[in-house]
Amino acid sequence: MVAIITGDVIDSEKIDAKKWLSVLKEYFNTFGKTPTDWAIYRGDEFQLRVGNVEEAFITAIQIKAKMKQFKDLDVRLSIGLGDEIVGSKNILESNGTAFVRSGRTFDDLRKNKTTMLVNTGNQEIDQELNLYIKLALTGFMDRWSVASAEVVSLILENMTISQEEIAKMAGMAQAAISQRLKRANFEVLMDLNSMFVKKIKTLA
Repeated sequence: MVAIITGDVIDSEKIDAKKWLSVLKEYFNTFGKTPTDWAIYRGDEFQLRVGNVEEAFITAIQIKAKMKQFKDLDVRLSIGLGDEIVGSKNILESNGTAFVRSGRTFDDLRKNKTTMLVNTGNQEIDQELNLYIKLALTGFMDRWSVASAEVVSLILENMTISQEEIAKMAGMAQAAISQRLKRANFEVLMDLNSMFVKKIKTLA
């Protein structure tokens, strides 16, 4: 089982593309090479293969956080879980249920008036997860400030070190890091990720 994330950058034309593209490419490179494991196409659309399906949601969160570090930018993301048909060296030409689910769900984003959806192939699990994701999006994620997005991204990149060490890296007081995380509802986000992982494990 793999996870395929399909997405696009909202209001990408408002920012010099070189700025956000370099951030996106740097992150995607941690998953493999283009065009086998990821691709950016049509200017601001992209597709990413996540080999560990349990990391799919947290990966989507990181993509969102990285783009919301740029004022006025956001992303639409669909997460499709399933199999893949091995053969193509280009992710955009690959196939399998993960790709089909990701693509179809991406098309449903505007219709559902949301910026993130997951499709596992299990309707009951999808309904539950998507409800919680929508509540998180409308409750706080879609309203993250640049400062909140920056600290969320920084924490997600450094989950194995302490907040004190992260504060030193960022040149900030630890109290400031904690306050930003609180405003970003980071603890709730981690609870939601734990639920995602728990649900995904039942599919294996």
